[in-house]
Parts: sequence; C-alpha cells; structure tokens
Amino acid sequence: MPALWNCPRCGRTFRRVNLRHSCGVGSRRDMLKGKPEPLVKLYRAMEKDLKAWRGVEIVSKKRYALLRTTRVFADLVFMKDALRLAILLDRTVKKPFFFKIQRMSAHRVGHVAKLRSPAELRAVMPYLKEAYRHAQR
Repeated sequence: MPALWNCPRCGRTFRRVNLRHSCGVGSRRDMLKGKPEPLVKLYRAMEKDLKAWRGVEIVSKKRYALLRTTRVFADLVFMKDALRLAILLDRTVKKPFFFKIQRMSAHRVGHVAKLRSPAELRAVMPYLKEAYRHAQR
C-alpha cells in the first residue's frame, strides 16, 4: 500500500498527497439539529456500530455524513422521511433494499438504500461492514 499523507492543517489521513478536501470533520450536533427524532435515533444506532470499527472517521456537514477510513466507504444524507445511505462495494449486490446500483469505477460499485427502520438498518449493516473492509485494503 502506498504511504499515507496527513493534511498539515487538519491532521486527517489520506491515501493521496494533497488530496482536495474540506479540513475538519464538521459538527455532528449541527448535522442532527432539527432532524426528525426517529431518523436521529436510527443514525445514532448506526453511528454506535461504526464507532466500534477501528479507524472509522465520520465527516459531517449540514445534512450529510461521509463514512471513511483513509477513503470514503459510504455516505449518508438526511431526507425528510429516511436516511439515504450510499455504500461503495467492490462488487454488485442485488437486494430489494438497494433501489439504485451504479458502477463508479473498475473496483467501486455504489449501492443506495433508504433507511426508515432498525430492521432496514440491520439489513444493510453487513454490506456497510464489507465496504469498510474494502476501504481498508
């Protein structure tokens, strides 16, 4: 694996030198402010699992969060009635909860799901873990 690079301003670690990014990881509080309580509860449940995975960083902005190690493996957007979760895998997975699947590159396939319940979150968690492991390689 190539050497990692740390941004001298924010200290975040990347796989490429001088990778364009927004310094810092944003404010979780600002991201959750004013969001529907059932979605905040669902997000917190997912976040609790993610925090147990070594090296996961959550970069949050106004309505979204990027889930990353040294590269992004998923992103999440708060919608009015759901959490839209895009998971980046190295293969195509055809499951009913993925309403959109798109090849991003030779080794990355985006899978998009809308999460409204703990059961839907449990269904996608194995794929989120797979994307996390792929991002570590």
